[in-house]
Order: sequence, then structure tokens, then C-alpha cells
Amino acid sequence: MVTIFRNAMLVQFNPANVQLGELRVDGNTITAVGESVDLTGARELIDCRGAVVMPGLVNGHTHLYSALAAGMPGPSSPPRDFHEILKYVWWRLDRAHDLESVRTSGQVGGMAALRCGTTTLIDHHASPNAIDGSLDQLRAGLAETGCRGVLCYETTDRNGDGESVAGLAENERFIHQCQAEAAGQFAGMVGAHASFTLSAAALEGCVDLARRLGVGVHIHVAEDPVDQRLTEQQFGHGLMERFRRAGLLDVAGTLLAHGTHLSSRDIAMVNERASTISMAHNPNSNMNNAVGYAPVADFARSALLGTDGIGADMWREARTALFKSHDAHRSVGDARVLELLDGSARFASQCLGVTLGQLVEGAEADLVVTNYRPHTPLRSDNLTGHVVYAMGPEYVRDVMIAGHWCLRGGDIVSCDAISIANQSREVASRLHEAMAGIRC
Repeated sequence: MVTIFRNAMLVQFNPANVQLGELRVDGNTITAVGESVDLTGARELIDCRGAVVMPGLVNGHTHLYSALAAGMPGPSSPPRDFHEILKYVWWRLDRAHDLESVRTSGQVGGMAALRCGTTTLIDHHASPNAIDGSLDQLRAGLAETGCRGVLCYETTDRNGDGESVAGLAENERFIHQCQAEAAGQFAGMVGAHASFTLSAAALEGCVDLARRLGVGVHIHVAEDPVDQRLTEQQFGHGLMERFRRAGLLDVAGTLLAHGTHLSSRDIAMVNERASTISMAHNPNSNMNNAVGYAPVADFARSALLGTDGIGADMWREARTALFKSHDAHRSVGDARVLELLDGSARFASQCLGVTLGQLVEGAEADLVVTNYRPHTPLRSDNLTGHVVYAMGPEYVRDVMIAGHWCLRGGDIVSCDAISIANQSREVASRLHEAMAGIRC
């Protein structure tokens, strides 16, 4: 089907570009962009009346398994540090999941993403008591909404010796499946929790699997000092040195999430491998967990931007990334904020084998039509000011993914949102009940 967008304020982030014009979608692809485009064969003609049309946003690091977390039972006493937050909150939630709740998390998380103009999610999944087939269920739930996903299972040894073996097997099975399909909607990575919960064999297994299958490793890194401290206690050397010796830093396409407490030497090691390693910045989550601020400006390669499972609002995340850098007196600069948003899209593009985040001929037709009609001049050189200080999810009107409408007029049309909401409340109730019964 051919869809034409007319009188649109066409916006992309990197290179920053703003132009009033038209855009043509043929099937799942953008086929023309300019002042005017060929109308031949058009079945849908949309007059945007000067509103912003932009590529779908990409969440660079998230945890869909937390999509049903709202209202969950809290710990018996307030956690005293980040390690206790993990043990008494998130590690209880992931252990309570079964395959049904995993699928529902994909549905609910995908719908939340659509409402924020997010069309692709790079997810890091964990459900220790339901590992086998969990990525299929997560994918199935996400696929119902129409969203794309780069998924992995969180390999770890924290719940027993056999857990990392099962986690690696789930990653391998899912990666093979996605590579055989090569459909551009889903891709797999090798997931790993964090160094301090990975045995030597588990870390080596992650690196070996990633090399054999030609994918990257998605791993939490230095989110809190506990990662470095326990790594040194268990393995006799620091976090990044351990990764270097294991060969992780040489695995192309590897994604290091957080990096909040990397030393200058550690950052230098990452920068030396800027062509192969990416960082994912999650400022709202870092503030919520009181773990500090990642020195984004020190990294040679622009980072990805993620929510770490706290919702799907990439507008809020971009705003916080800039504000937090000001507060830390380490400003990333206005242009870098757009690069963060674009970094997530470029990384997902490499994983999925398609072009995301660009309004160019041949790119995927993942589009957000907004109600944002600027009241001040909007140009390429002041785009950040509009994105950070004026735009937001409240302006998201329609969302298209691969040429198919998923959101129209603010309503989900890719799946039965009301039915899913009714069912998810029942699933979440069982999940929360199971979580309340878990003692740490």
C-alpha cells in the first residue's frame, strides 16, 4: 500500500535535519522524501498540516519483564544499597515470572512504547524459573503490538550452577531462529547480567557464543561500585580487566549498559575499542537507584539512550540526560542529546539489518506523526531545544511500523488494547502474589 504524507515538518536527529515537505511510503519502506513526491498509486493521503513527522524512537536498553511492576509488593524493609535493591526487588520479580507473564509483559511494554512514539526496543530479559522459550514468549507479546525488538536472555549464575547453561542455551536458540528468518523485526544478542554474578565459565560461554554466531554481548557494567568490588574479590582483578582477559572487549557489537562507575582507565579501554563497543545511558534509572551519573561526555562514541525498564518515554529520557549532565557540571552539549537518540536507532539497525531512525529513501517506514506544530521557528540548528523543552509523548498522534499503522489518533490499532489490559491485570495479580511469596 502506498501512503503519502503531505505538508509535513520532516525531522530526523543525526544529521539533524528539518524540512517542510512530503514523504512517500510504499509497502514497508520510505521510497521518496522531498518538497513533493509522486502520488501514483497512493491509497492513503495524509495532510499533516505542518505537524512534525519523524522516525520512530528506539529504546536502547530496557527490561520488559518490569512492565507489570506497577503496584508490586515491596520489600519487607527498605533496601540499604543498590545490591539490596537488586536482591529484594528486581530479583524477586524476575523469579516470579512464568511464560504467560513474560508474554503479557511484552504486550503491555509494547503498547506503552507505541504511545510514546517508540517503535523498537533493545531488551535485556530475565525469568529464572521460566528460561526455556521465554524469548519466544516475549517476542510473541511484542509482535502483537507491531514493535520491533532486539532481545537477549540474562545469563547469570546467581541462582545456581545450571542457570547460566540454560541462559546460554536460550540465547543460542533464539539467535539462530532470528538469523534464519532475517525478517528485520527481531534479532538476538547474547545477554549477561553483570560481572559479579557470572562465573568464569559463564563469561567465557557468553564470549564464545557471541563470536560463533556473530552477534554482540548485552551486559550490565559498573552500574554501581558493587560490580567492581565483588569482581575484584572473586576474580582478583578489576571489572574491565576481567572483560579484556575474557575477550569480551573484542566482540563486535557488544553493548555495555550503564557504565556509571567506570574509572578513567576503564573509559580509555572502551574508547580504544569505540568501533566495536557501545554504551547505553539510562539517566532516570540511575537517579532512581541513586547510583550516580555516567560520564557520557567522556566516551569517544556516542552512547545509546535507554530507560532500563522504567517506562518507555524516550522524550523524558533525553530531557533527563541533558539536565543531569548540567547538574553534574559535565554537560554533554545540546547536539549530543540528539546523538544519543540516534545512537539507539543506529545500533538497532545494525542488529536488525534494516535502516531505522532516518527519513531517507530505502529506510524502514517506522514513523511517528505528531500534533506538534511549533510556535517558534524550528530549524536543524535549534532542533534540540524543541525536542528537550517542548516536544513529548503527549504530541504523539499516529505510529506506523514497517508501513503498518499501530497507533491512530492516540489509540492502539495493532492489537486489542482493552482485552490485553483486562487480562494483564489478572496476570499481574498472580505475578505479584508469586513475588510476595519469594523470600530472599
